[in-house]
Amino acid sequence: MRIVGVNLSHDSSMSLVEDGRVTAALALERITQQKRGTVPWHEYTLAMTRLAVEVLDGAGLTIDDVDYWIGTSTESGDQDEESRLLDILGVLAPERKRLSLPHPAHHLAHASAAFYTSGLSDAAAVVVDTYGSIFNGHRERETAFEFDMRSRPKELFRMTRASTRIAGTIHNGGIFLPENIGGLGELYRIVTLTLGFRESGTAYDDAGKTMGLAPYGKPLSAQSMFIEVSGDGLSFDDAVKSLVDLGFAAYVESGAQLMPRQRGEAISQLHMDLACQIQTEFEEALLYLTSKSLRMSSSRNLALSGGCFLNSTANTRLARELDIDGIAVFPAATDDGNAAGAALYAYYNIVNEPTESAQTTAYTLPDVYLGPPRTSSDRIEQASATWHCEPVHHPDEDSLVRSAAAAIERGEIIGWFQDRAEYGPRALGSRSILCHPGIPGMKDKLNARVKFREGFRPFAASVLGERAAEFFEIPVPESPFMLFVCPVIDGKRRIVEEVTHVDGTCRIQTVAEEPGGLFRKLIERFDELTGIPMILNTSFNLRTRPIVETPGDALNCLFGSRLDRLYIGGYEFSAPAFPDMVPTSLTSGSDRGPSDPREAKILSLVDDSRSVRRIAEEAGIDCDEAVNLVLDMRRREFLDWAGLPNRYRELDIPTPQYQQNFRESR
Repeated sequence: MRIVGVNLSHDSSMSLVEDGRVTAALALERITQQKRGTVPWHEYTLAMTRLAVEVLDGAGLTIDDVDYWIGTSTESGDQDEESRLLDILGVLAPERKRLSLPHPAHHLAHASAAFYTSGLSDAAAVVVDTYGSIFNGHRERETAFEFDMRSRPKELFRMTRASTRIAGTIHNGGIFLPENIGGLGELYRIVTLTLGFRESGTAYDDAGKTMGLAPYGKPLSAQSMFIEVSGDGLSFDDAVKSLVDLGFAAYVESGAQLMPRQRGEAISQLHMDLACQIQTEFEEALLYLTSKSLRMSSSRNLALSGGCFLNSTANTRLARELDIDGIAVFPAATDDGNAAGAALYAYYNIVNEPTESAQTTAYTLPDVYLGPPRTSSDRIEQASATWHCEPVHHPDEDSLVRSAAAAIERGEIIGWFQDRAEYGPRALGSRSILCHPGIPGMKDKLNARVKFREGFRPFAASVLGERAAEFFEIPVPESPFMLFVCPVIDGKRRIVEEVTHVDGTCRIQTVAEEPGGLFRKLIERFDELTGIPMILNTSFNLRTRPIVETPGDALNCLFGSRLDRLYIGGYEFSAPAFPDMVPTSLTSGSDRGPSDPREAKILSLVDDSRSVRRIAEEAGIDCDEAVNLVLDMRRREFLDWAGLPNRYRELDIPTPQYQQNFRESR
């Protein structure tokens, strides 16, 4: 039985479920290389068709091999709209093969993703995000269900907020707040926007930065300022007033307007303390909600999803402080994961009726390497030719691993790209940037010269599972999806200081002995060289960009950052000789132009003939610093490299054979 689930709102995605197991999944942003997969509405159907091509072709299937399609969205307001969701896909999903979730469906899809991949027999499934389905004129914000493999899920509670309010609406250049804030996700979003953390050119917040900044601060107050937790539930009545009192919001004629930290403005101690305050209150509120869910349920297990459960610091407190038997957090906890959740719900509750004789436990998601295969020799060689590269081809895995481990051991930063990409936002050894966790300065170098991101942000560690307890205080048996933050044992912090955050913690991925794999072999080899059974691991992307999906995307990153080396499948690429490369001007950069006078000088000298070295000499700038400036200007689309592709996506199309199969199946 094959069911394709489709998320049709922001973070659009598709997932293939075969006989109740997730076997393939891909988010639209990976093939558009635009955060959130944003495309113009008139191109959306074509983009989703292409996504289906990628997912099914990667699984070796055609459209005719799909038994059922099911969709989910935040924007369906009733059961009729839920049932019509797949109209957007047209003939791609024939009416006779369409299923629909029971309305309201958004949080149900989140919860289904978490439970049916958890390995648990039953659970209280809790969903917390900024907003979910429209329901009786309101929107979901926090919801809990009771799941059991032998019966349909039962709703425990559903908290809602007014459907017309969207926190952080941008109007005439200002960010406005609703009169009454409703929901944990909404409030955390507001504070994140206050801190100036939003995705460039959008109103999407970047909440992971708030979590990373919080340990640098101290609580502003021992009393709640934003979230009141009581026997009656959660109250946010004082939140806007508190922001006004702190000088981060003001009452104006059209309502409460946020006064966020501006682009380029330094992060102050007050900003750090605000992050600490909201993180502390957020954790207490999640403890309250999950405890309430467990009290209302007959289960002692938790299954968690929704974007708020990507807050790995909060997840750790839940695992440590709650009296539970088991905890499972779905790794694709944001809305891209709902494609899998919809298909899983359909398999276990629509196509197959749950009965007392059903299997007693959900299957355990073994890994999230669910993207299409990408490392065929033909594909890598085609990308190499397009980017005018001459890589080294390693004859076997041992040669590849030895080369990569040695590069990391000597202090290089490498891109590590292996076949099928991870589903969700965590890089787990398939689309990763890797470096030494103990050489002083690696974290700062990685933030500044490769990721182009704020220096306060920490990095995670991928550690051999059987050695993890030597370095970390782990609240769960394993952490394969990098969803928990653990204290680093005191005597070990000096050894792995580049993955130890300011509060002495580290987000970890435990890499098990079984089934092993190439990433495991790489860490084992690095351990042999250094005695350190872990590697610093971060997602393979640059600031404001999604994680890379194809070899072309990976090479685009190599030519756009100070990576020292790149490994794609069995091929090794060295960093370009940037001083000798020739930049070319683009017209798609910020309308305001570069704010740094050195950047303006560089831009004035770019003429499609001068190399970076010559530009640096004429501008009176150190050559190495000129390279850094040019790369950051390329990231912001002021510059590109003459003679190389600047829109590689146009070249990286699905295989012609599958396109022919698709046409014939129609």
